[in-house]
Amino acid sequence: MRCSSGKTSFESKELAEEALIQNHIRSNHRKGSGPQNVYECQDCGEWHFTSRPPASELFSDKDILNRMDLERRSYDWERKVK
Repeated sequence: MRCSSGKTSFESKELAEEALIQNHIRSNHRKGSGPQNVYECQDCGEWHFTSRPPASELFSDKDILNRMDLERRSYDWERKVK
C-alpha cells in the first residue's frame, strides 16, 4: 500500500526496525541524528521511520550495537574494494 505521506512503508514493526538498523549501518548516522524510531501510521496502517525522539530501544541494546558495528565495518570494506 502507498501511504499519502510519501514515506517508505513497512508491513510490520519488525521489518521497519530491521530497516532502521540497516539505515544506520549504511548511512553511519551520528548518535541522535537520522531516523530514530518507527511508528505505526494512522493513515495506512503500515510502519514508517521518524526522526523524532525518543530513540528506539534498539540503540540501547548491546547485542544490536555490536552487530551494527560489525556490519558497518563489513559494509565499509565492501565499499573500499569496489
